[in-house]
Amino acid sequence: MKLLAERRWISIAIAAILFAAIFVARATVGTLGDAISFLYVIPVVLVATAYGTRAGMLVGAVAFLLSSLGTLTMDLPVTPLGYVNRAVVYLFVGALVGRFATTLRGLEAESARHFNLSLDMICTAGFDGRFKSVNPAFERTLGYTPNELIGRPFMKFVHPDDIEKTEREAAALADGGKTVRFQNRYLAKDGEMHWLEWASIPLPDEEIIYGVARDITERKALERELERLSHHDPLTGLFNRRRFEEALRHQLAYTRRYGRGGALLMIDLDRFKQINDELGHAAGDRALCEVGRVLSDNLRGSDTLARDSANVVARLGGDEFVALLPEADAADAEVVATRLAAAVAGIRLAIDGRTLELRISIGAATFDEHGLPGERELLAAADRAMYMAKANGRGAKLAAAPD
Repeated sequence: MKLLAERRWISIAIAAILFAAIFVARATVGTLGDAISFLYVIPVVLVATAYGTRAGMLVGAVAFLLSSLGTLTMDLPVTPLGYVNRAVVYLFVGALVGRFATTLRGLEAESARHFNLSLDMICTAGFDGRFKSVNPAFERTLGYTPNELIGRPFMKFVHPDDIEKTEREAAALADGGKTVRFQNRYLAKDGEMHWLEWASIPLPDEEIIYGVARDITERKALERELERLSHHDPLTGLFNRRRFEEALRHQLAYTRRYGRGGALLMIDLDRFKQINDELGHAAGDRALCEVGRVLSDNLRGSDTLARDSANVVARLGGDEFVALLPEADAADAEVVATRLAAAVAGIRLAIDGRTLELRISIGAATFDEHGLPGERELLAAADRAMYMAKANGRGAKLAAAPD
């Protein structure tokens, strides 16, 4: 505001000097006076641009008075219509320029309000890859002030893993393309990573890119959590039935292709109903979590879809767990089952003054190098083996080939 006021006073000072200079010049050039008098439109335009319509008409009236005073002083013949024409010209120019200037300032002010108040991050960048302007949302989101961003390459703030794809997108924009929902990560001043979603268009005549970004970090976190929940058991954090069946299908297909077998372990927590009935569901949940943790630690579970040879452990529901052992034979499955049963037997939970000891029953089923039998048959065989283990004594292990 202070700068604007200073500029307006400068405009008035220059206009006053021009009025005086034009008046003196008109009085000294003789017959060229009428032509010079039209130079009064210059200070009229200057003041109208700075102050608007009313000021433009006022200074237009001043120009008409000075022009008329010069004519009378020099006793030049001017008809009434001539005076009217001059008045119309000065007043019209002042009003028109003032109107345009006022409208333009209003549009600029409205644009500035949107720019400054927007919750989205708005910026312009040159084709040289440097920020030219940024709105306050950048500081609210990333912590950088405008002075820390303007003039600097925006690639300096992009996450290293996203630089390559961001460079390709910037090159496409420079070639006249448009960006819609382009996502990349920016590093904030405090070191935090923010996901941004961009919409951008190039302005080739000005060699700038106009971009609007929205912080979608929370949305990305929610998407990751939803993805995790869709594949993981919410209580134990192990894979759920859906995700395990995907892993099993993948492993069977791998086995059929490369001619390697594997084994499946069906695991059941003994006396689970008794634990729930006597100690409550919170104790039952705690027991399930402990069993899940021990199984996961001993099997070093990881994503079979990402690593073909990795063991996988999942909770199917209730007190049922299952483990996939790629390339394991019956003897390997027996060794793993024995180790798992011993590890779970070592769990001691203190609940309401009581010490709870846990036991599991395990049934095993193997599949050959042809990936046979199928998923359902394999799960059913392992389930039958597990119930046989229970029948032979809780905590027993039984390796059984499917029918």
